Amino acid sequence: MKKYEPYNNINKVENLVNTYKFLNNDTTSYEVEENETLTIIDVIDADSESSFQRELKVNDNATLNYIKIGKSKTSSNIKYTNSIGENATLNISYFDVESSINSVETKLKSKSSSLNINGLIDLQDNAKVQYDIVTNHQNESLSDIKFKNLLDGKSSAKLRMFSIVEETASFSKAFQNSQTILLSDDSFIAVTPHLEILIDELEASHGATCGDLDQDSIYYLKSRGIKEEDAKVILLNALRNEVYESFENDELSEIIKGLV
Repeated sequence: MKKYEPYNNINKVENLVNTYKFLNNDTTSYEVEENETLTIIDVIDADSESSFQRELKVNDNATLNYIKIGKSKTSSNIKYTNSIGENATLNISYFDVESSINSVETKLKSKSSSLNINGLIDLQDNAKVQYDIVTNHQNESLSDIKFKNLLDGKSSAKLRMFSIVEETASFSKAFQNSQTILLSDDSFIAVTPHLEILIDELEASHGATCGDLDQDSIYYLKSRGIKEEDAKVILLNALRNEVYESFENDELSEIIKGLV
């Protein structure tokens, strides 16, 4: 597969159906105007330990697709503050291959606002990633938070998902899910899903699973003449592709793979 570089891709990205924008590490906020659709690619690749602010505001009837690629060689600390208008949608994709600490706070104040988070934590060696996600439903709204975690070496991840549904947010939907594959005996995951529900009229669920690669699938591939190590690579890539292919645009999926 062709390896893409961010600066070589800017013209290609601008030619896609939506308007795509690369952020640099100095950008602290971005506002999507009413009725606008925008996709932002945010590559976090600082050379030294750094802290960043990200304020994302999505106005009424607008859609923001925000894609963060965390690949700093030293740990980064990122604080997200999100605001979503009426009938507006914020789609967030997190791709972490290096260490980072992330705080994500979203207040869903407007009717029919939606927050969708789709994360891939894919770590090796001694990398450590932490997410602290707090979502507050104050009106009828949707939040759907999903993470896939692939941990190898001595890597570790901590994931806290805390969704609050207020008395004023009847008929809201709040979902949380985490799936983890531990690829070594020294890797570690701690997942804390939490729902605080103050009403009866809603849909809500949370769950977390942790395990190894499916041994039956490995056996099947080996029976077809594929070496065990190659079989594991195939299965891991299939899990990664579930996140990459969540983008509706195939060319954007290929660009994100190249950047990661």
